[in-house]
Amino acid sequence: MQVDQVIDIGSGPNRSFWVDIENPSKAELEAIAAKYRLPYSAVQDCLDAEHLPKFERFGDLNFIIVRSYDETAAADSDTVQELTRKVALFESEGFLITIHRVKQNFLEALKAEWRAKSAAGDLCKSNIVMLSVLSDAIKTFEGPIIRNRNLLEDFESKVFRHAGETLEDGYYLKRRASTFKRMLRMTLDILPGVTAEYKDEASTLQDVKEMGERLYFYADEFFDNITNLLSLYLSLSSHRMSAASHKTNEVMRILTVFSVFFMPLNLITGIYGMNFEFMPELKWRRGYPMAIFFMILVTFSIWAYFNRKGVLEANGDEHKLG
Repeated sequence: MQVDQVIDIGSGPNRSFWVDIENPSKAELEAIAAKYRLPYSAVQDCLDAEHLPKFERFGDLNFIIVRSYDETAAADSDTVQELTRKVALFESEGFLITIHRVKQNFLEALKAEWRAKSAAGDLCKSNIVMLSVLSDAIKTFEGPIIRNRNLLEDFESKVFRHAGETLEDGYYLKRRASTFKRMLRMTLDILPGVTAEYKDEASTLQDVKEMGERLYFYADEFFDNITNLLSLYLSLSSHRMSAASHKTNEVMRILTVFSVFFMPLNLITGIYGMNFEFMPELKWRRGYPMAIFFMILVTFSIWAYFNRKGVLEANGDEHKLG
């Protein structure tokens, strides 16, 4: 466990401090809960790495869970657990405690900022610090949303070029867009409760809300665009498959027509190719030319029938035999 006393100013009832705790064990977390009199149910939520954003009030203690974007997430990450990291905040008058499992860059930058403000003698009230953590956690989604929106152009060109792995690329983009929407929506949903508890900071909270709604709009637009492009990709793939199937059917039609011409001829040659002793046609002087003439007659009859039905035309497969 790493404990960082970010701010500790004043003394007695005027004391104000921020303690940041990284990767505590269950036993250490229980010891922290006992030391600062934190509710047991809230501590249990801290142990749940997959917990989603929430806001609760326990007497004069406010408990908030937010999720920030994980900058170390792999390129193919697409779930809440893979793309985001949880930060639990306990805030009451005079103190703020933040608990998280792994180091988060936005928190490190924020701690450095508030240390500088504290050293400069600026006002470091716990509620203002808490709101800055909430605001910056939401702001972490801005960069990845913009980067993923820019990937739409590459995906769009792949759709029309029918490049390899296009569907998989689009799938990951859509999943990430959905995750961003979900996290921002759930974070925005806790703001009314936060606003009710921090009425004196209504202006700051309004800025946080507007930023969250702006990012949610971007994520929603991104999600709609990638959904439409995926639908277009599937439509184009279906069209290409239909065109290929049509070509295959045309080849099969031609082969079928040729087989119809040759089947009766093969039957005639097969009959006269038998070596029975009593086959009177074999001894006829005109038997051979008569057989050839009969084959020509059969072939011409088939051609005339197919030609009358339109089977030999380019769209002959649309005609019916009968």
